[in-house]
Amino acid sequence: MEIIYLKHNQIDKQKWDAAIENSENGLVYALSWYLDIVSPNWEALIVGDYEIVMPLTIRKKFGLRYFFKPVFVHFLGVFSKKKIYFDIVEAFVVKTLQYVSFIDNWFNPENNFRVSQNFIEKKSQILDLNSDYNTIHSNYSRSNKNNFKKVRNAGLSIEKNFNKDILITLLKGMYSRKNVDGVAEKDFENLGKIMDYALVNNLGEYYTIVSEGIPCSAGFYLKWKNRSIIYHAANELGRKKRSMFLLVDEYIKDHAGQNLSLDFAGSNIPGVAGWNTGFGAQNLKFYAIRINKLPIPLRWIKK
Repeated sequence: MEIIYLKHNQIDKQKWDAAIENSENGLVYALSWYLDIVSPNWEALIVGDYEIVMPLTIRKKFGLRYFFKPVFVHFLGVFSKKKIYFDIVEAFVVKTLQYVSFIDNWFNPENNFRVSQNFIEKKSQILDLNSDYNTIHSNYSRSNKNNFKKVRNAGLSIEKNFNKDILITLLKGMYSRKNVDGVAEKDFENLGKIMDYALVNNLGEYYTIVSEGIPCSAGFYLKWKNRSIIYHAANELGRKKRSMFLLVDEYIKDHAGQNLSLDFAGSNIPGVAGWNTGFGAQNLKFYAIRINKLPIPLRWIKK
């Protein structure tokens, strides 16, 4: 298997997008328009005529190149229309190390690795919406059912008019309260571009929860093929009124019975994972990879 490296200007984006579209594990994050937003000048590794592909989201620091996970990308990795065995994934990682000195990225759930200190098992959460709403709701945890009852009496209303600035403002506030670092103003601008593109191309839906005329939580649902990814946030008022339960439940109600999965882009953090699984979502295993080949004086480099 010969793996070919392509610079950005060498990538045939039509063939690239067709490869992702036809992949068993294709994800919206790996489409060229999404990559162009979150990692301009991304590069690629391919096999054959785009039969197996992996995007390289590259940055430079101190003149050294590193392979990083862009903000608002859950995972990338290797994509193919055929089953991807661990030796294929590992061959792509070895090839990547010819072009970068540092890898800190997450690979999609279809990419498996042999046990190694370089590969860290993580979990995400995803909810199958194929069943009718009552069936899905019956599988909510007791805590989520109780919160659902309370939120219905909290005087909240639902709006579906697109306003990306509301979600971005809520996200900034939420990240500040939770001391989330590594998210720059440019990343929020990128999220705005993602939402704009998705709305124009009929790939997105937007929900806002309002209390007495004040937005207290908002969610953007990016739908591609049979997967809908949620980007959501709430302010202190929304948190106190449990508005996020309504935000998610309303989307589930609107889309129950469809051949669709709701991807919470979840977390290993017990509280976050528990909130997601409280809607009946299932844990999905994937791997993070971190390999540091930087010169010794630079091994503490941060993104």
